[in-house]
Amino acid sequence: MDLKVEPMDIDYDQPPPLQVFAHTSTLHGISHIFSYEKITAKCCLWVVFFLSSLTFLMYVCVDRIQFYLEYPHVTKLDEITTPVMVFPAVTICNLNSIRFSKITRNDLYHAG
Repeated sequence: MDLKVEPMDIDYDQPPPLQVFAHTSTLHGISHIFSYEKITAKCCLWVVFFLSSLTFLMYVCVDRIQFYLEYPHVTKLDEITTPVMVFPAVTICNLNSIRFSKITRNDLYHAG
């Protein structure tokens, strides 16, 4: 019985999954942060700008949520006093095509 164990072929040149994700992601700037090159000043600037943008986004979101939860409202009221007020004319028009006089007792039963 021959139990030879062959070493696994590990590809050390393959980038880590995080770098692969960063380069295939459409999230702006993340591919510049996780570059295949060594860490440079450009990479550090991208990290600073990305984190500051993320921080500003969170600040604005929290501010808007707090504003929404305060339930602010504005009421504007203009009052004008007049000695004589003319009541507007009111016309009631029956546009109902079904006449109550033509409805039978059976129709009323089925209508509810």
